[in-house]
Amino acid sequence: MPALRPSASTLSSTEVAASLIMHLKPEEWQALRALERCTLGKATTSAESIAKVSGQPLDRVVFGLSELNKRRLVGSGRTYEMYGPAVDLLALKFYADKDYAHALGKLIAKGKESDVYEVLSGKGDLYALKLFRLGRTSFRDVARKRHASPRQLNTWLDVNYEAARREFNALTRLREATKNVPVAVATNRHTVLLEELPGVRLATRPELVDAEDVLRRVVETVRDVYQGQGMINGDLSEYNILTDGERVWLIDWPQWVGRDHPNARELMARDLGAVARFFARGYGVAADRDELVRFVAGTGPFPQLRTG
Repeated sequence: MPALRPSASTLSSTEVAASLIMHLKPEEWQALRALERCTLGKATTSAESIAKVSGQPLDRVVFGLSELNKRRLVGSGRTYEMYGPAVDLLALKFYADKDYAHALGKLIAKGKESDVYEVLSGKGDLYALKLFRLGRTSFRDVARKRHASPRQLNTWLDVNYEAARREFNALTRLREATKNVPVAVATNRHTVLLEELPGVRLATRPELVDAEDVLRRVVETVRDVYQGQGMINGDLSEYNILTDGERVWLIDWPQWVGRDHPNARELMARDLGAVARFFARGYGVAADRDELVRFVAGTGPFPQLRTG
């Protein structure tokens, strides 16, 4: 992973990680991984605790932590804290070792809860690497949107690692019901590696070959997912639908719920209402939300669309 910018002060967290991946000493890698284990295990993150977990001599661990602190990857004091670039670094190292990531490319998307970067494999294949950044919102908001219990939200590390696991598992299941979702290749820590898609977000209002047909494809995908896997996105909108003008892909699934959830019908109606409002506002194609809900649930036909 090459350095991406001349000045570290201008780099993003992920770019800082990419610029450092070839420079860490073995002591630094060992200390960093042990610190991660202590953090996730809710253990103390003192140098002594980190040394015990790593199985390395204390002086070697102290040296590694000191070097990591100089690189601004961890904070120091009586205990140590991992910073964002350190977590990115561990994930990038995983993908580099697997030959999924030889070089970090451009930033594809930046949202409130994640960043997506293009990565190039050693074989020249392009992937999209999604890195969760749920610390950008409050834990209370995360719990509300993810339908999570307080015990899941002990640290920002827990929240982001869990979001990545949920998204990877969801996408793996969803591919059994539809091809209109991203292909998840691998997951590690707070990241999911995806096959890169050719589309842009529907929110940018791209030119569509047939807006009515695109709306139908979106709703049929929601139906296939609901009936085939019993899953509801729970946060569907024009911001997590990609299109190339004809095909569609529904992205962002860490907050999904099952149809046995007590608010399943309400969440599905909210998803479909958001889609219907956007198409009416953006493309002049109107559909009745309640009729869309009945179609997805399998109790009614696809509604008559109105244009103009």
